[in-house]
Amino acid sequence: MAVGDDATADGYPTVPDTGSDDARVRWGAREINRTRDFIAQLKNLIPTSKAGFRTSSGISSGTTVPADTTGADGDIFFKTS
Repeated sequence: MAVGDDATADGYPTVPDTGSDDARVRWGAREINRTRDFIAQLKNLIPTSKAGFRTSSGISSGTTVPADTTGADGDIFFKTS
């Protein structure tokens, strides 16, 4: 794959090589900041606590068995007494 194909496939903007005004070197700082925005957005998707990790991975616990309508295939439930 060519450089940028994965980004384009996922809907991310790419920096043009030639042609438009957006291809100018003077817009380099804007592109660096755009990259930093993407990193910050990705970082915000990562849980930061034990409870957050459990929730995002589908792990829960309780003293009673949950109803059949809760959870999804692949979730893990620990029954504690």
